[in-house]
Amino acid sequence: MRQAFIPLTPIAPGPSRFRVRVQLVRPGLRPYGWEIYDQEDDSVVRRSAQRFRSSAEAWQAGMAALA
Repeated sequence: MRQAFIPLTPIAPGPSRFRVRVQLVRPGLRPYGWEIYDQEDDSVVRRSAQRFRSSAEAWQAGMAALA
């Protein structure tokens, strides 16, 4: 399965409308991925290319990308 390319969009610091969402992407040893989405229109701004073993690992990586 190929992911659609999502261009990097600058994320403004401070109180933000952007949020991290962790999803089960595929079965296997590293099934989780994160995406940063715009809470106003629910559009995806950035998505992880890497997969993670746990949802907690994906959350931490997504929060680091958001920061």
